[in-house]
Amino acid sequence: VRPLSLTQQSTILSLLDSGHSGEAIAKQIGVSPSTISKLHSKRHSSLPNALRGCPSKLSPANIHHAQHLITSGKAENAVQVTKALGNIINQPLYANTVHHHLKKSGMKSVVKTKHPILSARHCKAHLDFAYTHKD
Repeated sequence: VRPLSLTQQSTILSLLDSGHSGEAIAKQIGVSPSTISKLHSKRHSSLPNALRGCPSKLSPANIHHAQHLITSGKAENAVQVTKALGNIINQPLYANTVHHHLKKSGMKSVVKTKHPILSARHCKAHLDFAYTHKD
């Protein structure tokens, strides 16, 4: 394996600075993409990596609005938030997407604890009222 010359290294670093991808630089210069990656991590670790994947459907403002809907009680779950956000962004939106973003922002899904509608104290108060006002 032959080492890169200083001119090749400077060319690669300048192309990385200008925003070219590692694959494109590798094809242009004739070295492997892993060589570009190693040079990038050694010399330019502060330089951000290229964005990958498709762009997010929800903006940070939409995610904040979804959190507000949940915490204020206007929506109870991701499906209801999806319906509310669908009217705002005018794009098809899935509940799993909203659920993922809410989870990523620190919210957790919790099953509501079931409790009786009337406590024992309330039941006793109702019975006492019924007995006193029976006739």
